[in-house]
Amino acid sequence: MADIASDMTLPATRPVRLRSFSVLGWPVYAWFIALVLVPNLLLIGTSFLRTSNGLIVFDPSVASYLRLWKSGSFQFLLFKTLATSFGAAAIGCLIAYPMAYYAARVVQKNRSILVLLVIIPLWISLLMRVFAWRMILGQNGILNSTLVGSGILDQPSEAFLYTGFSVLLAYTYISIPFCFVAIFTALEKIPHALIEASQDSGASSWQTFRHVVWPLSRPSVAIGFSLAFLMTVGDYITPSMVGGIDGTMIGMVIASQFGIANNWPYGSAIAVCLMVSVGLVLALVMWAGQTKGVLMGDEGARAPVPTHALTTGQRLLRAGAAAAFALPYLFLYAPLAIMVLMSFNDSSVQAFPLQGATLRWYTELADNSAMLEAVQRSLLVGFGVVLVSTVAAIGFAFALHYGRVRQARFFEFALAIPVAIPGVVLGIVMVLATQLVQIPSGIGRVVIGQASFVMPVILMIILARLRRLDGALLEASMDAGANHWQSFVHVMFPSIRGAVIGGALLGFTLSADDVMVTLFLSGTSPTLPIWVWNQMRFGFTPSVNAIFTLVGVGSLLVILVCNKLVFREAPRSDA
Repeated sequence: MADIASDMTLPATRPVRLRSFSVLGWPVYAWFIALVLVPNLLLIGTSFLRTSNGLIVFDPSVASYLRLWKSGSFQFLLFKTLATSFGAAAIGCLIAYPMAYYAARVVQKNRSILVLLVIIPLWISLLMRVFAWRMILGQNGILNSTLVGSGILDQPSEAFLYTGFSVLLAYTYISIPFCFVAIFTALEKIPHALIEASQDSGASSWQTFRHVVWPLSRPSVAIGFSLAFLMTVGDYITPSMVGGIDGTMIGMVIASQFGIANNWPYGSAIAVCLMVSVGLVLALVMWAGQTKGVLMGDEGARAPVPTHALTTGQRLLRAGAAAAFALPYLFLYAPLAIMVLMSFNDSSVQAFPLQGATLRWYTELADNSAMLEAVQRSLLVGFGVVLVSTVAAIGFAFALHYGRVRQARFFEFALAIPVAIPGVVLGIVMVLATQLVQIPSGIGRVVIGQASFVMPVILMIILARLRRLDGALLEASMDAGANHWQSFVHVMFPSIRGAVIGGALLGFTLSADDVMVTLFLSGTSPTLPIWVWNQMRFGFTPSVNAIFTLVGVGSLLVILVCNKLVFREAPRSDA
């Protein structure tokens, strides 16, 4: 992600326009129509239909919207959802900004490790992270057990879980990494010469921050806020796990309309209202985040002042800043650490003190045929999604970069629309699209649905890498007599191989972790996250801790492999 952000500071290289690549433009148009335009038009069209005896009647009507207009409960729930996600994103930015500033402007040694530690939770299963909070906040959870054991409470309290606050807490936990990544990439690029110029002009530290640092970082704060807001506003998994009745959000209502209620027009109308509301909020946020000027620096923070040159007050201030910097890390990793610890607990009750160490929850997994089938299905879906998305992303990236698509900038953003659609809405539009062409529930539907948001992510990574390459490389290859295919195989692909591998691994992780879209498409063939989700709905089993621990370890291994391949490739391709 840092590489992508750094591309904004590099002078643009004029791409080579190749007429022979014009054939690559048509797949871009076809993908946009099939997986972006038609599904969303179907959603809007369905919202203007009506139901009769549980069946959709093709009779244009605004009954669903009139029902929403008159529904005070819907308006309250929509406002509650937007306010909760907005509040979580705002708190996430407030926590992430000091972290990002300290990492970008103060820390010099091991900075990449500190940044990676914030990003790692993004790669670990969302179910795992949310479930960890349920285990902490539950009536028999870690928090209640600690408070009762210490004598602060006489009996376990029900006030910690299944409340609006528990949803806000979980949303904030989800938001912090997204806010951090966006803010860090901006703060790291602010030239220290600007800071020195402000200080030499007599400005105080606060004035320098207000008039120099904050204006230059404000657009990235808006981006981080928007990412965090999008990740939570359509989430129905987190409220279902930690919110209960008091934590009900609009995503849960939309999901129920396409499930138990079987009222697709009404559910579509709610989804359209949610999308419009989200669009208005994000438009205001991005407008507020605008600032004059363009950040072109790449200097970053200066070398730190030696410790022996600091006064006693400065040393205490630095120590306090380091302690405050560490607190969010505890917030991010404590739930995961507790889950791993509980996976070895001999007791089926998730509470302290531990009853002893055991591996029986891991050994039980080997005998669970349903779980093993779900794992196999997840691997099959993941490889299918990565194959389709990576091949498409490579072709689309070359078509967009080398000008073989008219209005390339528009289509670059248009293809990324599924990434910006709330998860519950994306799941619904994919159901409508696959239902139109009569694709049955199962692996095929899941691959199509997941590819709609995985491909744009890989595309953005590859495009960012292409824009860093010198256009003369391709010209030199073709001047030497190589055709387009030979130039691609021997020159272009080796230069972008690291980005392709990194994007593919990230895509596989996104696929393996997806719940919100897959739940609508999998039918009776659940992937591992859906299987775990179904298990938790009918009661807790300690083996879930073991499953999530293994998933977390697998995600960490993917991260290590991805970083090794990408960073090993970068110096060689930049030469």
